[in-house]
Amino acid sequence: MDNKLSRDRLRAGLLLLVVGAVAVGWVGAARPAGQDNPFTGTSFRIDAEGIRVSSRGFEAGARTHWHTHSDQLLFVKEGGLRYQVEGRPVTDIGLHETAFLPRGVRHWHGAVPDRALTHVSVTFPNAEGEHLAIEWLEPVGDDVYGAVAGQ
Repeated sequence: MDNKLSRDRLRAGLLLLVVGAVAVGWVGAARPAGQDNPFTGTSFRIDAEGIRVSSRGFEAGARTHWHTHSDQLLFVKEGGLRYQVEGRPVTDIGLHETAFLPRGVRHWHGAVPDRALTHVSVTFPNAEGEHLAIEWLEPVGDDVYGAVAGQ
């Protein structure tokens, strides 16, 4: 595994940790009626300021065109995800796995050929709190999509 891919996976893991902390913060922020402090011990919350979260579904074999945007973490909620970052092999991942797509780098993603996909997308702003606009490019041909994952 090359160093860039290792760094991207490490970064994806760290981003997933942040997302998890944010989710815990959202849950921890809810207070049942009539309770001043519903926690035992110390609790903290990390606000999700600037982070965008959405979910998208794809039928089996459906995919995006090549595109670029802000840093993105995809979390497979159901099915299987096929994706490619330009210059790297096509990759398939499954249930509860993640893919990190770096800011401004051409890539595509969608469902694997034989299963539908639902993914959760988390996009992150840059240090100034800005998101890159999505730049849609050319379609992903069947030859590229059909390349054997990992080769």
